[in-house]
Amino acid sequence: MKIDIYTSIKDGSKNISVAKGVKIESISFPFDLDPDLLTLSPFRTRLEVIKGKAHSALDQDDVIKQIEAKGYAIHGASNIIDLGSNGAASSDVSAS
Repeated sequence: MKIDIYTSIKDGSKNISVAKGVKIESISFPFDLDPDLLTLSPFRTRLEVIKGKAHSALDQDDVIKQIEAKGYAIHGASNIIDLGSNGAASSDVSAS
């Protein structure tokens, strides 16, 4: 499934994704939607998510499940790189 990702302007760690080509304005969101998600900016278009495959910054299975159930997915993503004081880099990736 290919998706378009939109990021909250108020909190860059909050995202809404929809199937590729779906106009986000056409989605009926619940009245109790997180207020941070009311103002969005396009982040990435046509990202392919594959069920059962690991992704470095998001839970693909959860995103697909949410889109199939309600037409959109609310999720977070982060990819933290710690350079450390010794110059050795380590990476910590988490998604919600």
